[in-house]
Amino acid sequence: MADPDGPQSVPDTFRAQWTKPTDVFSILLLLGAEVIQRALAALAGGTPAITPVAFSFGWVSYAISALLSTVSESRLVQAPPEAAVQVFNLKSGYTRANRSWLLARLVKTYSYWMPDEVRVTERAPTRYRRAAAAGDLSSGVEAGRPRYAALCVSVFRWRDTEKGPRARMPGRPVRDWVWWSGVGCMVVQLGVAAIPLGLYGDWSILLIAAAGTALALVTGSLPQWREEKWHARRQKKDVALTLGNGTRHVIIVLGAERGLDLEDLAGGLPGEESRVTQITSIVLTVLWIALLLTSTGIEDNTWYLLAVGGLGMVQNVVVAAAPRRPDALGLPIELVTKPYTIPATPLCPEGGNVIHLPEIYAEEKVMWTLMKLEMEHENFGKALVDEFFPGKLMKWEEEWWASDDADTRRKSLDSEQKKYYAKRP
Repeated sequence: MADPDGPQSVPDTFRAQWTKPTDVFSILLLLGAEVIQRALAALAGGTPAITPVAFSFGWVSYAISALLSTVSESRLVQAPPEAAVQVFNLKSGYTRANRSWLLARLVKTYSYWMPDEVRVTERAPTRYRRAAAAGDLSSGVEAGRPRYAALCVSVFRWRDTEKGPRARMPGRPVRDWVWWSGVGCMVVQLGVAAIPLGLYGDWSILLIAAAGTALALVTGSLPQWREEKWHARRQKKDVALTLGNGTRHVIIVLGAERGLDLEDLAGGLPGEESRVTQITSIVLTVLWIALLLTSTGIEDNTWYLLAVGGLGMVQNVVVAAAPRRPDALGLPIELVTKPYTIPATPLCPEGGNVIHLPEIYAEEKVMWTLMKLEMEHENFGKALVDEFFPGKLMKWEEEWWASDDADTRRKSLDSEQKKYYAKRP
């Protein structure tokens, strides 16, 4: 007969742990700091300063790493760029490797926020799009055989910052569903934490959840988040953003007086050293550790505490990974449109109608796209040639780029395109 005062059997130990898990939450608080880093990088710095990144596992570990980064580097944004973006100054031709998390996220998620006009044009290069607009779908443009563009260059501008209800300011992100998910999650977490109080009079779970939520809100609301994420001069500068040779898309952002200097932003430099941020980080780290020690003493209703942390972790993962539109990232840009006069065709003999088309350059050859861009914007295409063509150019291409005569360039390009389409089956 087993001694009732002896050690528990293995099944009894497992049963007791799953019935009333102890010390698990305090251990989990030390895991998942990277998720917190990315979630804060995505949401922090907005207006108002409240950053609804929910209380979850990983906050204590994050607080310690943030303290080290703040004291040694004066930096809060620890998340590295998620993509190797190249930034081109289209006036000087200078190329810079991006070190800004924000710019990398903008380019990485381009397929999510890409305007519909770009999607259509990418599948049907410029000559097909204009032929369709003119009502001339003759065999000469092979309307039945649209082909993907080899390179699609889309021209954006900063959205009007002064007029209209949809006006946006760079560095002031709008609140989207990702932001509101944090508010909703916090409300649900506090509701779950209040259940033990209502059922058993146990307020310890609610205390931990409320304290953790308050610390998370304070951590994400430090003013330095804004200074780091949008740390750039406000000046007029035209830049191109791309993942480099081999990619199908280039994003050009035309400069504006109140727009951000994206080349400067790509430098990824931290803001000015802030003693307030450093002292606050020290205090927050001490409080997070105190919360960790306090949570180790909870032995009853621990499943509710794990549920609170689990809900927060799900929200953190969603925030860290969810693609967002440019205005939600604090980079409010929109496609540029240009007037296009429809030429006379057999189906539309009068012609002359003017429509506004988005400024997108998409051809079946990369070089053609760059040439079309250069014909509309001097130096823009030239600044990108070396990136997409690091080797030697063909003779006619060298002559084209060496020429300064617009008519000669147009005729040369038209001639090469006709030769190409004549050979194509």
